[in-house]
Amino acid sequence: MKRILALMLAGAIIITTPSAAIAATDEIELPSPVAQAYRNGKAEGDAQGYSRGWKEGNDDGYNKGYQTGKELGELKGKVDVYENTVIPRMDRRIDDLQTQVSKLYDKVIEMAQKETNITVTVKANGNNKKPKVTVKKVLASNSGNSVSEPPFVHTVLNAPGLGCTTPVGQGGRLILNGKPTRATFTMRESTSGKVSSAQVLAAGIGGKVKNVVETYAPGVRFSTAQVDFKVYGALNGDIYRVYQLGPNGTWKEIQVDQVRDGHVVCTVFKAGTFAFIKMN
Repeated sequence: MKRILALMLAGAIIITTPSAAIAATDEIELPSPVAQAYRNGKAEGDAQGYSRGWKEGNDDGYNKGYQTGKELGELKGKVDVYENTVIPRMDRRIDDLQTQVSKLYDKVIEMAQKETNITVTVKANGNNKKPKVTVKKVLASNSGNSVSEPPFVHTVLNAPGLGCTTPVGQGGRLILNGKPTRATFTMRESTSGKVSSAQVLAAGIGGKVKNVVETYAPGVRFSTAQVDFKVYGALNGDIYRVYQLGPNGTWKEIQVDQVRDGHVVCTVFKAGTFAFIKMN
């Protein structure tokens, strides 16, 4: 009996063991419906999220690019308007103003230099006749003036302490290191101390100070510059000597290349204070 029971138990174990093993295997290798649904949902969500993010990113980039292009286009349009309309009008107005100012300067110099001598002659032909009065006006022979031609930039009209000042301005573009440029000197009125020093210099060399000017060259570098100074009233045949004030307070003569009607052309090595002295 015991033997039979033992055999029956052994057979049960043999029959039930493979089923249990298969069940255990299915539980480990085969995913549950919930797990599979989670995985499928995650994959689909990732794909939709990537697709939507890619689209929104493109849309955002397009909108930003469109806005930037629009702003740049509007800015370029404004620049074109200024370059093609506003700036040319301003240039024409400046040219007109320079022409008017130069004519005014010439008129002022003409009136300042013109001298009129009046001679009155009285003749009597007997006691019973009225005397004959003759009035004669004689214009000075040196009343001629040069004609102004633009451009005239930064013209200096006054020199403190100088009785009769000859206006000095920029008569043409600078020639820097032998090459023509569009650059010019900035010119300003000097000080009374420098004018007095120039007058002492002029007295020592037998000349007369016509003007003392301060010159600047902002943003311009050069080792040699030929400067066309507009000197109102200068005539062909005039002798001008031009001096530059050094850092130690002494004057150094600079080269005068040419003197013609209304112009004194000099060669300089740097900007600074210049005294224009007429020798005849």
